[in-house]
Amino acid sequence: MTKLESTVKKDIIRGLNSAIDSEKSDDDNKAYCFYIESLSLIAEVLKKDSVSEDSTLTLRDKWNLIEFAKQSLSRVSILLRKEGPIPDGRVVDNPPLSPSAPADSNFQINSSPVSPLRDCDLSEDPIMMARYQRRIELAASALEKQNIELEMARQFVEKAAISRNRLVRATAWAMHHAHKKFQIQEKLHGGRLRESDLRKQQLYAVSLQFGEGNVWLTQLHQDLALYPNHEKIARELLDNVLTDSSHPIKATIDSMQDKVNSMITNAMINEKCEPQPQLFDAICKVIQEDIGVVHDVLKALFESLKTERNSIITSEAIHHVYFSQVKPALISLIRMIHKDVVEGLKTRIEDEYEESKADISEECKEAVTKLHYLTTLHNPYDMLDCTVHIIKLLATSKFDKGHCTSIGADDLLPRLCQVLISSCLPTVCAEAYFMEAFMPSEKALGEEGYAVTMLQSAIAHLTMS
Repeated sequence: MTKLESTVKKDIIRGLNSAIDSEKSDDDNKAYCFYIESLSLIAEVLKKDSVSEDSTLTLRDKWNLIEFAKQSLSRVSILLRKEGPIPDGRVVDNPPLSPSAPADSNFQINSSPVSPLRDCDLSEDPIMMARYQRRIELAASALEKQNIELEMARQFVEKAAISRNRLVRATAWAMHHAHKKFQIQEKLHGGRLRESDLRKQQLYAVSLQFGEGNVWLTQLHQDLALYPNHEKIARELLDNVLTDSSHPIKATIDSMQDKVNSMITNAMINEKCEPQPQLFDAICKVIQEDIGVVHDVLKALFESLKTERNSIITSEAIHHVYFSQVKPALISLIRMIHKDVVEGLKTRIEDEYEESKADISEECKEAVTKLHYLTTLHNPYDMLDCTVHIIKLLATSKFDKGHCTSIGADDLLPRLCQVLISSCLPTVCAEAYFMEAFMPSEKALGEEGYAVTMLQSAIAHLTMS
């Protein structure tokens, strides 16, 4: 074996390594050039050996070089197929990638080219990796080892390319489905397209892709479709989506919470630069849009959540998750905005606390306990239910015979004022403003809306009189 032949063979190995690296970086044109260059060098070595009177290549050496050529031609044909179909419509089968003859130890490469397996994520298929590692350990020569390594690298490159193509197709399908689901084209032509529509489209598409590979989520979806009125299944489905950090919807909510908390922090820092009520209104608008986006996407993903009862359950679950991380900061901002009300209520409590404590009924004592409990809640739905319970406690008059009747607003207001004073909670006004700002629309005209109005009236009466 001459020095020239050894150099050429090392160039072949380097050329194939460079071609594989180019494919990894999606530079098909460059990879094509490297493969053709390697083929040319292989042909040159074989040609020189064939015309030489004293052949320096063994039969196995020739088989190994031919195997390199076959693998290069296989990759070249794949690269050409990416550009378009074969002109005459013929189908060409890929040649086998594994060597068709073993190699011996006479063919030695003294160089140490960079392994074509660098930057490959081999953890995706440990079985394949172990199989190839075994073959590499049994390799009889450096060239055979390089041959196996190149074959393995190509297998992983092809696998990555297939996965990438599948991902691209799945993304395109999901975006097209989301485009139709939220009528993006119609809204665009009608001039009704908003930023929130695009956010819904993107979140829906990503969530749709995520759900395709989630067996447990798919099973819950099918169960809810069979039993749309089964509240337990609906809540379990929502719990899986809204608490799983790997789900796109939960990840989006986390991002929304970070954004809102940042807005609140800026509003509290820059309190003298801009009127805080306007900043609070802007934050409320952002939160309501966020909740609306998540709600609409969930109902689009799971059709069974569109029923009236399931829609309320969905809204309640979203509020519970969303406000768990933003309510403390919101309450602090509200207290800062309405600090005059807080101070006024605090002064009134200090003046009348001893007097109100002396003559307080059992219903009022229970209402005070509930009022303290109210401040520990973060879900507007739970807070509204608690407020309604307080009002019902105070609005009921019990008689000795066991009968009870409700009292009017004129009699209810003094009792509620007594509860507020006995509670020693001057910051409860922030809870009332919070419930008013984030009260679900379906609750505003019901007993929840009435209860919040009564609570605000009692606070206003104590701070203004």
